[in-house]
Amino acid sequence: MLILVLGLLLSLFSSNVFAQAPITIQLNNSQIISLSIDSGDLQHFYFPVETATILALSTIHDSFTKRDISPIYLTLTSCSQPTPPDNYQGQVPSLDVFLSLSNDNTLPGPSNGIPVNGSFGGRTSWEGDSTFPKVWIGVVAPTLNDHWTGSWTFEIGISTQQWMHPPLLTGSLGEPAMVLDDTDTTHALFLTSPYESSTAPNVSLLLAGHVPTELMYSLCAIKPYQITNFSLNTTLTSRGPSVAARQQLYVSGLTGDAVYIAYLLETQNGQMTFGPPIEIQTKSPDASCRLIYNLGFCDQVAYSVPVGATIGLDTSEIASNYDTQAKATFDPFGTALSQFNCEKTQYSLVRNCNDCYMDYKRWLCSVTIPRCTSALSSVPGTQASGQFPAVSVRSIPTNRSRNPWIDQNMTPGPWVELLPCIDLCYRVVQSCPPFLQFNCPIGDLAMYQYGYWQNGELSANDTTFTYDVNHPTCNRNGLDTTLLVISEAINIKVSGSLAFIGLFWMIWWNI
Repeated sequence: MLILVLGLLLSLFSSNVFAQAPITIQLNNSQIISLSIDSGDLQHFYFPVETATILALSTIHDSFTKRDISPIYLTLTSCSQPTPPDNYQGQVPSLDVFLSLSNDNTLPGPSNGIPVNGSFGGRTSWEGDSTFPKVWIGVVAPTLNDHWTGSWTFEIGISTQQWMHPPLLTGSLGEPAMVLDDTDTTHALFLTSPYESSTAPNVSLLLAGHVPTELMYSLCAIKPYQITNFSLNTTLTSRGPSVAARQQLYVSGLTGDAVYIAYLLETQNGQMTFGPPIEIQTKSPDASCRLIYNLGFCDQVAYSVPVGATIGLDTSEIASNYDTQAKATFDPFGTALSQFNCEKTQYSLVRNCNDCYMDYKRWLCSVTIPRCTSALSSVPGTQASGQFPAVSVRSIPTNRSRNPWIDQNMTPGPWVELLPCIDLCYRVVQSCPPFLQFNCPIGDLAMYQYGYWQNGELSANDTTFTYDVNHPTCNRNGLDTTLLVISEAINIKVSGSLAFIGLFWMIWWNI
Protein backbone atom coordinates (compact mmCIF):
# COMPACT_ATOMS: atom_id res chain seq x y z
CA MET A 1 0.00 0.00 0.00
CA LEU A 2 2.81 2.40 0.93
CA ILE A 3 4.57 1.64 -2.33
CA LEU A 4 1.37 2.38 -4.26
CA VAL A 5 0.94 5.75 -2.55
CA LEU A 6 4.57 6.72 -3.15
CA GLY A 7 4.27 5.71 -6.78
CA LEU A 8 1.14 7.79 -7.19
CA LEU A 9 2.78 10.83 -5.56
CA LEU A 10 5.87 10.44 -7.72
CA SER A 11 3.70 10.27 -10.83
CA LEU A 12 1.82 13.41 -9.89
CA PHE A 13 5.05 15.23 -8.98
CA SER A 14 6.71 14.30 -12.25
CA SER A 15 3.83 15.35 -14.49
CA ASN A 16 2.78 18.53 -12.70
CA VAL A 17 6.07 19.89 -11.37
CA PHE A 18 8.91 18.84 -13.64
CA ALA A 19 6.90 19.36 -16.84
CA GLN A 20 5.85 22.83 -15.81
CA ALA A 21 9.03 23.99 -14.09
CA PRO A 22 10.54 26.85 -16.14
CA ILE A 23 14.07 26.36 -17.36
CA THR A 24 16.47 29.18 -16.51
CA ILE A 25 19.57 29.31 -18.70
CA GLN A 26 22.83 30.62 -17.31
CA LEU A 27 24.56 33.29 -19.41
CA ASN A 28 28.34 33.28 -19.37
CA ASN A 29 30.40 36.43 -19.36
CA SER A 30 31.23 37.83 -22.84
CA GLN A 31 29.40 35.08 -24.67
CA ILE A 32 26.49 35.16 -27.14
CA ILE A 33 23.91 32.40 -27.44
CA SER A 34 21.30 31.97 -30.18
CA LEU A 35 17.77 30.73 -29.51
CA SER A 36 14.25 30.75 -30.90
CA ILE A 37 10.98 31.58 -29.18
CA ASP A 38 7.37 31.00 -30.22
CA SER A 39 4.41 33.32 -29.96
CA GLY A 40 3.32 33.88 -26.35
CA ASP A 41 6.32 32.09 -24.81
CA LEU A 42 8.53 33.28 -21.96
CA GLN A 43 12.17 32.25 -21.58
CA HIS A 44 14.36 32.90 -18.55
CA PHE A 45 18.07 33.54 -18.11
CA TYR A 46 20.37 34.54 -15.29
CA PHE A 47 23.85 35.99 -15.02
CA PRO A 48 25.99 35.41 -11.90
CA VAL A 49 27.32 38.92 -11.51
CA GLU A 50 29.73 38.39 -8.62
CA THR A 51 31.45 35.38 -10.17
CA ALA A 52 31.78 37.06 -13.54
CA THR A 53 33.12 40.25 -11.95
CA ILE A 54 35.79 38.43 -9.96
CA LEU A 55 36.95 36.55 -13.03
CA ALA A 56 37.00 39.70 -15.13
CA LEU A 57 38.85 41.77 -12.55
CA SER A 58 41.38 39.02 -11.91
CA THR A 59 42.51 39.35 -15.52
CA ILE A 60 43.07 43.09 -15.08
CA HIS A 61 44.27 43.64 -11.49
CA ASP A 62 46.77 41.71 -9.40
CA SER A 63 44.66 42.47 -6.36
CA PHE A 64 41.08 43.52 -5.92
CA THR A 65 38.31 43.65 -3.37
CA LYS A 66 34.63 42.92 -3.46
CA ARG A 67 34.06 46.65 -3.56
CA ASP A 68 35.33 46.80 -7.12
CA ILE A 69 32.36 47.66 -9.33
CA SER A 70 32.27 46.89 -13.02
CA PRO A 71 29.61 47.73 -15.59
CA ILE A 72 27.26 45.15 -17.03
CA TYR A 73 26.23 45.26 -20.67
CA LEU A 74 23.19 43.24 -21.77
CA THR A 75 21.97 43.07 -25.37
CA LEU A 76 19.40 41.11 -27.29
CA THR A 77 19.08 41.26 -31.06
CA SER A 78 16.24 39.72 -33.04
CA CYS A 79 17.54 37.76 -36.02
CA SER A 80 14.20 36.84 -37.61
CA GLN A 81 10.53 37.30 -36.90
CA PRO A 82 7.16 35.68 -37.71
CA THR A 83 5.48 36.34 -41.03
CA PRO A 84 2.21 38.30 -40.71
CA PRO A 85 -0.98 37.46 -42.65
CA ASP A 86 -1.36 39.06 -46.08
CA ASN A 87 -3.84 41.68 -44.90
CA TYR A 88 -1.68 42.86 -41.97
CA GLN A 89 -0.76 46.56 -42.21
CA GLY A 90 1.26 47.33 -39.08
CA GLN A 91 4.74 46.46 -37.89
CA VAL A 92 5.65 43.06 -36.51
CA PRO A 93 5.76 43.38 -32.69
CA SER A 94 9.16 42.99 -31.07
CA LEU A 95 10.40 40.78 -28.26
CA ASP A 96 10.16 42.24 -24.77
CA VAL A 97 12.82 41.95 -22.08
CA PHE A 98 12.20 42.13 -18.33
CA LEU A 99 14.75 42.12 -15.50
CA SER A 100 15.01 41.31 -11.83
CA LEU A 101 18.00 42.35 -9.74
CA SER A 102 16.89 40.43 -6.67
CA ASN A 103 17.08 36.74 -5.82
CA ASP A 104 13.55 37.09 -4.46
CA ASN A 105 12.29 37.27 -8.05
CA THR A 106 14.06 34.77 -10.27
CA LEU A 107 11.38 34.60 -12.97
CA PRO A 108 10.76 38.17 -14.17
CA GLY A 109 8.04 38.80 -16.69
CA PRO A 110 5.42 41.36 -17.71
CA SER A 111 3.71 41.29 -14.31
CA ASN A 112 6.73 41.33 -11.99
CA GLY A 113 9.81 42.45 -13.91
CA ILE A 114 11.59 45.66 -14.73
CA PRO A 115 10.92 46.43 -18.42
CA VAL A 116 13.93 47.17 -20.61
CA ASN A 117 12.94 50.11 -22.79
CA GLY A 118 16.15 50.53 -24.79
CA SER A 119 14.83 48.71 -27.86
CA PHE A 120 15.16 49.98 -31.41
CA GLY A 121 15.23 48.29 -34.80
CA GLY A 122 15.66 44.78 -33.45
CA ARG A 123 18.30 45.62 -30.81
CA THR A 124 17.51 45.82 -27.11
CA SER A 125 20.15 46.99 -24.64
CA TRP A 126 20.53 47.57 -20.91
CA GLU A 127 23.49 48.82 -18.89
CA GLY A 128 23.88 48.29 -15.15
CA ASP A 129 26.65 47.57 -12.65
CA SER A 130 27.81 44.80 -10.37
CA THR A 131 26.27 46.04 -7.11
CA PHE A 132 23.86 43.08 -7.07
CA PRO A 133 24.65 39.33 -7.06
CA LYS A 134 22.69 38.18 -10.11
CA VAL A 135 20.74 39.52 -13.04
CA TRP A 136 17.56 37.57 -13.79
CA ILE A 137 16.19 38.04 -17.31
CA GLY A 138 12.87 37.22 -18.94
CA VAL A 139 12.40 37.31 -22.72
CA VAL A 140 8.76 37.47 -23.77
CA ALA A 141 7.33 36.89 -27.23
CA PRO A 142 4.07 38.69 -28.06
CA THR A 143 0.98 36.54 -28.48
CA LEU A 144 -0.12 36.33 -32.12
CA ASN A 145 -3.19 34.80 -33.71
CA ASP A 146 -3.23 31.63 -35.78
CA HIS A 147 -2.81 33.44 -39.09
CA TRP A 148 0.84 34.23 -38.39
CA THR A 149 3.56 31.76 -39.32
CA GLY A 150 7.03 31.18 -37.91
CA SER A 151 8.69 32.34 -34.72
CA TRP A 152 11.39 34.72 -33.51
CA THR A 153 15.05 33.85 -33.44
CA PHE A 154 17.40 35.99 -31.39
CA GLU A 155 20.86 36.40 -29.92
CA ILE A 156 21.43 37.35 -26.30
CA GLY A 157 24.73 38.29 -24.72
CA ILE A 158 26.00 39.85 -21.52
CA SER A 159 29.41 41.08 -20.47
CA THR A 160 31.24 43.02 -17.78
CA GLN A 161 33.75 44.31 -20.34
CA GLN A 162 31.96 45.47 -23.50
CA TRP A 163 28.74 45.37 -25.48
CA MET A 164 28.42 41.97 -27.13
CA HIS A 165 26.27 43.60 -29.79
CA PRO A 166 28.02 47.00 -30.11
CA PRO A 167 25.98 50.18 -30.49
CA LEU A 168 25.87 51.97 -33.82
CA LEU A 169 28.95 53.73 -35.08
CA THR A 170 28.89 57.47 -34.54
CA GLY A 171 30.89 59.92 -36.59
CA SER A 172 33.33 62.56 -35.40
CA LEU A 173 32.94 66.35 -35.37
CA GLY A 174 29.17 65.95 -35.08
CA GLU A 175 28.91 64.25 -38.48
CA PRO A 176 27.27 60.91 -39.30
CA ALA A 177 29.61 57.93 -39.55
CA MET A 178 28.92 57.78 -43.29
CA VAL A 179 26.81 59.68 -45.80
CA LEU A 180 25.68 58.91 -49.32
CA ASP A 181 27.15 61.24 -51.94
CA ASP A 182 25.12 60.01 -54.90
CA THR A 183 24.40 57.13 -57.28
CA ASP A 184 24.12 56.54 -60.99
CA THR A 185 22.75 53.45 -62.73
CA THR A 186 25.37 51.00 -61.48
CA HIS A 187 27.47 52.89 -58.92
CA ALA A 188 27.20 54.53 -55.50
CA LEU A 189 29.63 56.76 -53.61
CA PHE A 190 29.86 57.21 -49.83
CA LEU A 191 31.93 59.50 -47.60
CA THR A 192 32.95 58.72 -44.01
CA SER A 193 33.32 61.19 -41.17
CA PRO A 194 36.86 62.42 -40.38
CA TYR A 195 39.32 60.23 -38.56
CA GLU A 196 42.00 61.59 -36.24
CA SER A 197 44.36 58.62 -35.93
CA SER A 198 47.56 58.37 -37.94
CA THR A 199 46.13 55.52 -39.99
CA ALA A 200 42.70 55.19 -41.54
CA PRO A 201 40.23 52.88 -39.77
CA ASN A 202 39.62 49.45 -41.24
CA VAL A 203 36.22 50.01 -42.82
CA SER A 204 34.11 48.14 -45.32
CA LEU A 205 30.56 48.23 -46.65
CA LEU A 206 27.64 45.89 -46.22
CA LEU A 207 24.90 46.09 -48.83
CA ALA A 208 21.60 44.37 -48.24
CA GLY A 209 18.32 43.98 -50.04
CA HIS A 210 14.95 44.40 -48.35
CA VAL A 211 15.66 44.21 -44.62
CA PRO A 212 12.50 44.22 -42.47
CA THR A 213 12.03 47.66 -40.96
CA GLU A 214 11.70 46.21 -37.47
CA LEU A 215 15.15 44.54 -37.71
CA MET A 216 17.29 47.12 -39.51
CA TYR A 217 19.60 47.66 -36.50
CA SER A 218 20.32 43.99 -35.86
CA LEU A 219 23.40 42.60 -37.59
CA CYS A 220 22.26 38.97 -37.37
CA ALA A 221 18.99 39.98 -39.09
CA ILE A 222 20.77 41.95 -41.82
CA LYS A 223 23.22 39.25 -42.87
CA PRO A 224 20.68 36.90 -44.55
CA TYR A 225 19.79 39.79 -46.87
CA GLN A 226 23.42 40.64 -47.63
CA ILE A 227 24.38 41.21 -51.27
CA THR A 228 27.88 40.24 -52.34
CA ASN A 229 27.95 40.66 -56.13
CA PHE A 230 29.50 44.14 -56.16
CA SER A 231 33.00 45.59 -56.03
CA LEU A 232 34.27 48.20 -53.57
CA ASN A 233 37.11 50.69 -53.95
CA THR A 234 38.06 52.56 -50.75
CA THR A 235 40.36 55.58 -51.05
CA LEU A 236 41.46 58.52 -48.92
CA THR A 237 40.20 62.06 -49.45
CA SER A 238 40.07 65.45 -47.74
CA ARG A 239 36.83 66.66 -49.31
CA GLY A 240 33.76 67.19 -47.20
CA PRO A 241 32.24 69.82 -44.89
CA SER A 242 35.60 70.34 -43.18
CA VAL A 243 39.20 69.89 -44.32
CA ALA A 244 40.03 66.57 -42.69
CA ALA A 245 41.16 63.08 -43.57
CA ARG A 246 38.28 60.84 -44.60
CA GLN A 247 37.60 57.74 -46.62
CA GLN A 248 35.36 57.44 -49.66
CA LEU A 249 33.79 54.16 -50.72
CA TYR A 250 32.99 53.70 -54.40
CA VAL A 251 30.66 50.80 -55.21
CA SER A 252 30.42 49.24 -58.68
CA GLY A 253 28.30 46.48 -60.16
CA LEU A 254 24.88 47.54 -58.86
CA THR A 255 21.59 47.04 -60.69
CA GLY A 256 19.80 49.99 -62.24
CA ASP A 257 16.64 51.35 -60.62
CA ALA A 258 17.13 49.14 -57.54
CA VAL A 259 16.90 49.84 -53.81
CA TYR A 260 19.67 48.81 -51.40
CA ILE A 261 20.39 49.30 -47.72
CA ALA A 262 24.00 50.30 -47.00
CA TYR A 263 25.89 49.93 -43.71
CA LEU A 264 29.39 51.11 -42.86
CA LEU A 265 31.34 48.30 -41.18
CA GLU A 266 34.30 48.85 -38.88
CA THR A 267 36.25 46.55 -36.57
CA GLN A 268 36.69 48.02 -33.11
CA ASN A 269 38.25 46.16 -30.17
CA GLY A 270 38.02 42.94 -32.09
CA GLN A 271 34.29 43.34 -32.73
CA MET A 272 32.39 44.16 -35.88
CA THR A 273 30.44 47.39 -35.51
CA PHE A 274 28.22 49.07 -38.07
CA GLY A 275 26.70 52.44 -38.81
CA PRO A 276 23.06 53.43 -39.24
CA PRO A 277 21.31 52.11 -42.35
CA ILE A 278 21.29 54.31 -45.45
CA GLU A 279 18.71 53.56 -48.12
CA ILE A 280 20.01 54.12 -51.63
CA GLN A 281 18.33 53.84 -55.00
CA THR A 282 20.27 53.58 -58.21
CA LYS A 283 19.08 55.63 -61.14
CA SER A 284 17.10 54.10 -63.98
CA PRO A 285 19.04 52.83 -67.02
CA ASP A 286 17.58 55.57 -69.21
CA ALA A 287 18.83 58.39 -66.94
CA SER A 288 21.60 60.43 -68.59
CA CYS A 289 23.65 60.56 -65.40
CA ARG A 290 27.22 59.48 -64.62
CA LEU A 291 28.78 59.57 -61.15
CA ILE A 292 32.11 61.46 -60.94
CA TYR A 293 34.47 62.36 -58.10
CA ASN A 294 38.17 63.13 -57.39
CA LEU A 295 38.18 66.30 -59.50
CA GLY A 296 41.31 68.40 -59.25
CA PHE A 297 39.81 71.91 -59.20
CA CYS A 298 36.16 71.34 -58.26
CA ASP A 299 37.28 69.01 -55.51
CA GLN A 300 33.92 69.02 -53.68
CA VAL A 301 32.03 67.65 -56.68
CA ALA A 302 31.05 64.05 -55.94
CA TYR A 303 27.74 63.41 -57.65
CA SER A 304 26.17 62.44 -60.96
CA VAL A 305 26.43 64.78 -63.92
CA PRO A 306 24.59 64.83 -67.28
CA VAL A 307 26.30 62.61 -69.84
CA GLY A 308 24.94 61.03 -73.01
CA ALA A 309 24.85 57.23 -73.25
CA THR A 310 26.97 57.20 -76.42
CA ILE A 311 29.58 59.73 -75.36
CA GLY A 312 32.41 57.17 -75.46
CA LEU A 313 34.34 58.50 -72.44
CA ASP A 314 35.23 56.69 -69.25
CA THR A 315 34.45 58.16 -65.84
CA SER A 316 37.86 59.74 -65.30
CA GLU A 317 37.73 61.45 -68.71
CA ILE A 318 34.25 62.79 -68.01
CA ALA A 319 35.41 64.16 -64.66
CA SER A 320 38.51 65.74 -66.21
CA ASN A 321 36.56 67.43 -69.01
CA TYR A 322 33.99 68.90 -66.63
CA ASP A 323 36.72 70.05 -64.26
CA THR A 324 38.78 71.69 -67.01
CA GLN A 325 35.89 73.79 -68.32
CA ALA A 326 34.97 74.86 -64.77
CA LYS A 327 38.55 75.95 -64.08
CA ALA A 328 38.66 77.92 -67.34
CA THR A 329 35.44 79.67 -66.34
CA PHE A 330 36.83 80.52 -62.91
CA ASP A 331 40.10 82.05 -64.10
CA PRO A 332 38.70 85.50 -65.06
CA PHE A 333 37.16 85.81 -61.62
CA GLY A 334 40.47 84.89 -60.02
CA THR A 335 42.14 87.61 -62.05
CA ALA A 336 39.51 90.16 -60.98
CA LEU A 337 39.87 89.22 -57.33
CA SER A 338 43.65 89.54 -57.52
CA GLN A 339 43.23 93.23 -58.41
CA PHE A 340 41.85 93.84 -54.93
CA ASN A 341 44.39 94.52 -52.19
CA CYS A 342 43.31 91.73 -49.89
CA GLU A 343 46.25 92.14 -47.53
CA LYS A 344 45.67 95.79 -46.64
CA THR A 345 42.00 96.48 -47.36
CA GLN A 346 39.43 95.04 -44.99
CA TYR A 347 35.94 94.83 -46.44
CA SER A 348 34.41 92.54 -43.80
CA LEU A 349 34.90 91.81 -40.13
CA VAL A 350 34.28 88.09 -40.59
CA ARG A 351 35.23 87.27 -44.20
CA ASN A 352 38.35 87.70 -46.30
CA CYS A 353 39.54 87.10 -49.86
CA ASN A 354 40.25 83.45 -49.16
CA ASP A 355 36.60 82.98 -48.14
CA CYS A 356 35.56 84.76 -51.33
CA TYR A 357 37.79 82.52 -53.44
CA MET A 358 36.48 79.29 -51.88
CA ASP A 359 32.79 80.27 -51.83
CA TYR A 360 32.82 81.54 -55.41
CA LYS A 361 34.62 78.40 -56.50
CA ARG A 362 32.03 76.18 -54.76
CA TRP A 363 29.17 78.13 -56.34
CA LEU A 364 30.72 78.16 -59.80
CA CYS A 365 31.41 74.43 -59.71
CA SER A 366 27.80 73.74 -58.77
CA VAL A 367 26.42 75.71 -61.73
CA THR A 368 28.96 74.73 -64.39
CA ILE A 369 28.91 71.09 -63.22
CA PRO A 370 25.19 70.61 -62.49
CA ARG A 371 23.91 67.64 -60.54
CA CYS A 372 21.91 65.12 -62.58
CA THR A 373 19.10 63.24 -60.88
CA SER A 374 16.22 60.87 -61.60
CA ALA A 375 13.16 61.62 -63.67
CA LEU A 376 10.45 63.81 -62.16
CA SER A 377 8.05 60.85 -62.18
CA SER A 378 10.08 59.25 -59.37
CA VAL A 379 9.36 62.00 -56.82
CA PRO A 380 6.00 62.83 -55.19
CA GLY A 381 6.31 66.58 -55.65
CA THR A 382 8.72 69.48 -56.06
CA GLN A 383 9.40 72.75 -54.29
CA ALA A 384 8.10 74.61 -57.33
CA SER A 385 4.73 72.88 -56.94
CA GLY A 386 4.50 73.99 -53.30
CA GLN A 387 5.30 70.67 -51.62
CA PHE A 388 7.23 70.67 -48.34
CA PRO A 389 9.62 69.04 -47.90
CA ALA A 390 10.39 68.28 -51.54
CA VAL A 391 13.21 68.27 -54.03
CA SER A 392 14.04 71.28 -56.17
CA VAL A 393 14.47 69.99 -59.71
CA ARG A 394 14.14 71.16 -63.32
CA SER A 395 13.50 69.07 -66.39
CA ILE A 396 16.02 70.02 -69.09
CA PRO A 397 14.99 69.34 -72.72
CA THR A 398 17.51 68.22 -75.33
CA ASN A 399 20.05 70.95 -76.15
CA ARG A 400 18.60 73.29 -73.52
CA SER A 401 21.18 72.94 -70.76
CA ARG A 402 21.92 76.32 -69.19
CA ASN A 403 25.61 75.70 -69.70
CA PRO A 404 25.90 75.23 -73.50
CA TRP A 405 29.21 73.40 -73.05
CA ILE A 406 27.27 70.41 -71.67
CA ASP A 407 25.14 69.99 -74.80
CA GLN A 408 28.11 70.50 -77.09
CA ASN A 409 30.49 68.09 -75.32
CA MET A 410 28.40 65.65 -73.25
CA THR A 411 25.22 65.43 -75.42
CA PRO A 412 23.02 64.20 -72.59
CA GLY A 413 19.67 64.59 -74.34
CA PRO A 414 16.81 65.31 -71.93
CA TRP A 415 17.82 65.16 -68.27
CA VAL A 416 16.72 66.36 -64.84
CA GLU A 417 18.77 68.74 -62.69
CA LEU A 418 18.85 68.90 -58.91
CA LEU A 419 19.21 72.66 -58.49
CA PRO A 420 22.01 74.24 -56.42
CA CYS A 421 21.12 75.28 -52.89
CA ILE A 422 20.51 79.02 -52.78
CA ASP A 423 22.92 79.25 -49.85
CA LEU A 424 25.84 78.70 -52.25
CA CYS A 425 24.93 81.93 -54.02
CA TYR A 426 24.39 83.99 -50.88
CA ARG A 427 27.71 82.87 -49.41
CA VAL A 428 29.44 84.50 -52.38
CA VAL A 429 27.58 87.76 -51.67
CA GLN A 430 28.60 87.55 -48.01
CA SER A 431 32.24 86.64 -48.64
CA CYS A 432 33.31 88.73 -51.64
CA PRO A 433 34.25 92.43 -51.93
CA PRO A 434 31.34 94.66 -53.01
CA PHE A 435 33.14 95.90 -56.13
CA LEU A 436 32.56 92.49 -57.75
CA GLN A 437 28.82 93.33 -57.76
CA PHE A 438 27.74 89.75 -57.27
CA ASN A 439 24.05 89.40 -56.40
CA CYS A 440 21.55 86.57 -56.08
CA PRO A 441 18.01 86.36 -57.48
CA ILE A 442 14.96 86.63 -55.28
CA GLY A 443 11.31 85.75 -55.62
CA ASP A 444 10.11 83.47 -58.40
CA LEU A 445 13.42 83.74 -60.23
CA ALA A 446 15.21 82.32 -57.19
CA MET A 447 12.75 79.40 -57.12
CA TYR A 448 13.43 78.83 -60.82
CA GLN A 449 17.20 78.73 -60.49
CA TYR A 450 17.88 77.49 -56.97
CA GLY A 451 16.60 75.08 -54.39
CA TYR A 452 16.21 75.21 -50.62
CA TRP A 453 17.64 72.72 -48.15
CA GLN A 454 14.79 70.94 -46.39
CA ASN A 455 14.65 68.01 -43.97
CA GLY A 456 11.67 65.82 -43.17
CA GLU A 457 9.27 63.30 -44.61
CA LEU A 458 6.65 63.50 -47.33
CA SER A 459 4.03 60.78 -47.78
CA ALA A 460 2.39 60.10 -51.12
CA ASN A 461 0.71 57.03 -52.60
CA ASP A 462 1.35 54.94 -49.45
CA THR A 463 5.08 55.70 -49.71
CA THR A 464 7.10 57.88 -47.35
CA PHE A 465 9.97 59.88 -48.83
CA THR A 466 12.68 60.99 -46.42
CA TYR A 467 14.79 64.06 -47.17
CA ASP A 468 18.06 64.49 -45.29
CA VAL A 469 21.81 64.61 -45.88
CA ASN A 470 21.62 61.31 -47.78
CA HIS A 471 18.60 62.34 -49.83
CA PRO A 472 19.04 66.08 -50.46
CA THR A 473 16.46 68.53 -51.74
CA CYS A 474 19.11 70.69 -53.44
CA ASN A 475 22.77 70.43 -54.41
CA ARG A 476 24.95 71.72 -51.54
CA ASN A 477 28.20 70.66 -53.28
CA GLY A 478 29.84 69.53 -50.03
CA LEU A 479 28.87 72.56 -47.94
CA ASP A 480 28.39 71.85 -44.23
CA THR A 481 24.65 71.43 -43.65
CA THR A 482 24.85 73.66 -40.57
CA LEU A 483 25.79 76.54 -42.90
CA LEU A 484 22.64 76.21 -45.01
CA VAL A 485 21.06 79.04 -43.03
CA ILE A 486 19.34 80.87 -45.90
CA SER A 487 17.22 77.81 -46.60
CA GLU A 488 16.16 77.77 -42.96
CA ALA A 489 15.40 81.48 -42.76
CA ILE A 490 13.61 82.21 -46.02
CA ASN A 491 9.98 81.37 -46.62
CA ILE A 492 10.07 79.51 -49.92
CA LYS A 493 6.71 80.99 -50.93
CA VAL A 494 8.27 84.35 -51.72
CA SER A 495 6.90 87.10 -53.90
CA GLY A 496 7.51 87.33 -57.63
CA SER A 497 9.90 90.28 -57.62
CA LEU A 498 13.17 90.02 -59.55
CA ALA A 499 16.71 91.04 -58.74
CA PHE A 500 19.85 91.81 -60.62
CA ILE A 501 21.74 88.55 -60.91
CA GLY A 502 25.32 89.47 -61.58
CA LEU A 503 27.58 89.19 -64.58
CA PHE A 504 28.94 85.70 -64.02
CA TRP A 505 25.50 84.24 -63.32
CA MET A 506 24.06 85.80 -66.50
CA ILE A 507 26.84 84.43 -68.66
CA TRP A 508 26.69 80.86 -67.46
CA TRP A 509 22.98 80.42 -66.89
CA ASN A 510 21.81 82.15 -70.08
CA ILE A 511 19.38 84.45 -68.29
